[in-house]
Amino acid sequence: MKSFGISVILVGILALILIGGCSKDKDVADLEKEMMGETTAVAAPDTTNLSPTMMADTMGKPSPDATAIPNEPEVDAMPTRPAGSGYEVQLAGCEDQAYAQYLIDLYRQRGYEPYVTTATVEGQMYYRVRLGVFQTLSEARKVRAEVIDRYSIDAWIDEG
Repeated sequence: MKSFGISVILVGILALILIGGCSKDKDVADLEKEMMGETTAVAAPDTTNLSPTMMADTMGKPSPDATAIPNEPEVDAMPTRPAGSGYEVQLAGCEDQAYAQYLIDLYRQRGYEPYVTTATVEGQMYYRVRLGVFQTLSEARKVRAEVIDRYSIDAWIDEG
């Protein structure tokens, strides 16, 4: 495997020499280091078209938004279980609250009224995304069959 790596480096160096991509000032050792990614020179960032905030980011200074976590969804207050007793259709059990919120939003867009219950199992908090409360088992089975058919998920019914 080592000989293969060395062969690749040597072929690369030879190609650079033949193409004329090498400067005459560099010796073979420098070229090998460059090929292996061992150079320490870093080009300065091009700041010609940057806003002051973006420029601060490229200069290593924190921008006003530096503490914000990019692409992290905001977690709204989770909707809770409706009052009453009956049957519930569970869509998912999530360890991540943000993912449970994503499912809540998704199923709301699909026309349902999902909610979340929580349970701790072996020290792990789970966010259970559910639909219901249905008065009869027949109603719950109908909704369960609908979501399984439409969305190919493994939903089940709990009695609450």
